[in-house]
Amino acid sequence: MRPVRVLVHLNNLALGGAQLNAVDIARTMRDRGHDPVLFAQGVAGPAPLVDVAAGHGLDVVVAGGPDTPHAEVRRRLGRLAAEHGSQLLHAWEVRAARNSYFGPGRFGRLPVVTTFYGIRMLRGLPRHQPLVLGLGALMGDGRAFGHRDVSLIEPPVNTATDAPGLVDGAAFRREHGIGDDELLLAIVTRLVPALEKDAGAELTVDAVRRLDDPRVRLVIVGAGPSLEPLRARAAAANAELGRPAVLVPGQLADPRPAYQAADIVLGMGGSALRGLAFGKPVVVHGAAGYTAVHEPGPLVEPHASRCMYGFGDGSRAPEALVGQLRGLLDDPAHRAELGDWGRRWVVGRFSLESVTTTFEELYARVLARPARAVGWLKDLEQMTRYEFTKPAALRLLGR
Repeated sequence: MRPVRVLVHLNNLALGGAQLNAVDIARTMRDRGHDPVLFAQGVAGPAPLVDVAAGHGLDVVVAGGPDTPHAEVRRRLGRLAAEHGSQLLHAWEVRAARNSYFGPGRFGRLPVVTTFYGIRMLRGLPRHQPLVLGLGALMGDGRAFGHRDVSLIEPPVNTATDAPGLVDGAAFRREHGIGDDELLLAIVTRLVPALEKDAGAELTVDAVRRLDDPRVRLVIVGAGPSLEPLRARAAAANAELGRPAVLVPGQLADPRPAYQAADIVLGMGGSALRGLAFGKPVVVHGAAGYTAVHEPGPLVEPHASRCMYGFGDGSRAPEALVGQLRGLLDDPAHRAELGDWGRRWVVGRFSLESVTTTFEELYARVLARPARAVGWLKDLEQMTRYEFTKPAALRLLGR
């Protein structure tokens, strides 16, 4: 297709799955001859995604700070679109979609594609603009919510750089005092309550405590508001076990050595997919205490349709996870088989190259349509309600 000047509005500047997906796709688009420029609202404190993008030769235009009024963010977004000569705006997640709708996409002047990689469908997204969902399980909800143009494009994995043997896992083990004969469990995640990501890490600490196996170490890589409580939980487990069984070193700009060093990866979403890309057996985390080994069988499609996520029974007890881990820890041959199968599965279904091609095809389809204000106007009442009326009512009610 012809080169496209695309303005990519990131959800935020944290090292989360959707943001990393957006940067990876933009970089691949750039390498194919397109001209992407990245935009995000500023944050309080570090903005690690800026460094990640810079490492790929991409600039992120940062507008203001976390308290910058929406109107000013949208004004800057519009100015960037004009300076860049953007032909299309790609909004990642809800806030970016609203900024795009009321900003450069106003009256349909600039076509907008929105990608939503959440696990539950949300209202308040434009219904007459193309919407990309990452979960097959949400396609029916998307249509039921009134979206006229819904596509399924599952989150990508860069299987060229997330691959066995490309980084030094042994050095990671040495740095953290993990012996070659020890069995390492690894979690790489944002330590936040959202999606119960922190709860999955806490459950795994409890499982290691219950296993009480001197061979087993757990490393949890990530940052967020739940970091210090998790460190306290890890310290309590280590005190009970009488050894440094659980390590919580914080965030790494490049977490690939942790994946490479691991014998088993635990997590959800893009992190679980990256673990599979590194040829590791993976235990999937989810809500309400959900854990399950990702292996050939009836759970493959449910996991895939929810981007490596599940829903438990609410018990949050570690016994099920203990049994799953013990089965893997005691069977190295099975771990190797699962690692080989998982790598093949991810390459065949989630590779960055194939996902980028699908987005290219979507861009071409959108740009082939004449610009029209009709769809934008049809969404105006709904978007005004969710952007202005509903927040004002909640403020009046003191919520």
